[in-house]
Amino acid sequence: MRQSLMETFDVIHVLDLHGNTKKKERAPDGGKDENVFDIQQGVAVCIMVKRPSSRTS
Repeated sequence: MRQSLMETFDVIHVLDLHGNTKKKERAPDGGKDENVFDIQQGVAVCIMVKRPSSRTS
């Protein structure tokens, strides 16, 4: 899947929002790292850009 995404999009940005309660992550200030969606799994946001002039298979 990663290879297909890399071949399809010209630019990929991933913003890791952290918040995985199973990993016991901590915020930079040392406090509890809470998830923005009140779930146990960590969250990431992906921004993928495909330029119109790009040619892919």
